[in-house]
Amino acid sequence: MGKYSKWALALIAPLLLTGCLLIPGKFESQLRLMNDGTYNFTYVGQMQLSEGDGPQSSAGMDQMPYDPGRAVCFNQINKASGKVTPYPLDLYSSPVNNDSDPDSYEERECNADDLAKLEQMHNDEMALAAEETRESKKAEEDKRNTAMSSIFGGAVPGDDEGLKKFAEKLAKYDGWNKVEYMGDNLFEVEYAVSGKFDQMFAFPTIPGATMQFPFVQIIRRRGGELEILTPAMGGAGGLAGAMGPMPMGGSSGESKTQPIDGIFTIVTDGDVLTNNTEDGLTISGSTKNMRWKVDGTSGPDGSPRAIVKLAN
Repeated sequence: MGKYSKWALALIAPLLLTGCLLIPGKFESQLRLMNDGTYNFTYVGQMQLSEGDGPQSSAGMDQMPYDPGRAVCFNQINKASGKVTPYPLDLYSSPVNNDSDPDSYEERECNADDLAKLEQMHNDEMALAAEETRESKKAEEDKRNTAMSSIFGGAVPGDDEGLKKFAEKLAKYDGWNKVEYMGDNLFEVEYAVSGKFDQMFAFPTIPGATMQFPFVQIIRRRGGELEILTPAMGGAGGLAGAMGPMPMGGSSGESKTQPIDGIFTIVTDGDVLTNNTEDGLTISGSTKNMRWKVDGTSGPDGSPRAIVKLAN
């Protein structure tokens, strides 16, 4: 695994543990980096919270049906007097004969009253187990939602009202010309910023989020080169797979996450030192154009990358 992959996986590990990532959907995005030090970035399309299944509970006692055919009843016999007493009914244990015990036990046929009592005991036990399971799942869900709310600046997958407010919050910030929540954890966005490039750039930057997972990121190297990375365009699957098995549980239903399907373009009149486009550069005069078809299946090492050196 390369240096870039390790960095990206370390960055998103807490997000994967919650079973959730902020990733693109369908989009078109362009980055212009010019020798005079100016930049222009646009992103038009979808942004989505990819919702994992979270921890899943396996079938437990609360799902066990009552089976009268498995019922077993006993008599308790006093060894000294020979007195026979019906042994107290129990769902999950049977008495054991022991030489030192003053009583012995023999199996007998369960009567209708026994079976009715055993069924009621079973139903009571199942109701208690079901309540404990519900409380446990609710506690897990609350903990997971609290973690995701902190990670995503208040956004929790599946909370439509909360996600509408999240969209309204984003729309207050510079560059977010449109942020509309469409349902099913999906947003339609139009983002555009321009200016003089300084030290670093990342999109999206989510206000209040404790963890950022950029679709597009520019980092200045010590020699002045600009490294363009696109971690989220690699898709959640490739990164999760590189991490190995994650405690996200089995699927509880069909995922509503849209496939990543986009076009990312870099336009520059600077020197292109490296890039991983399939077809290489398209050059028109002093301008170089790099174009990627993004489908989210490439993993972190195959997502769009380039290094550009500007004159200023």
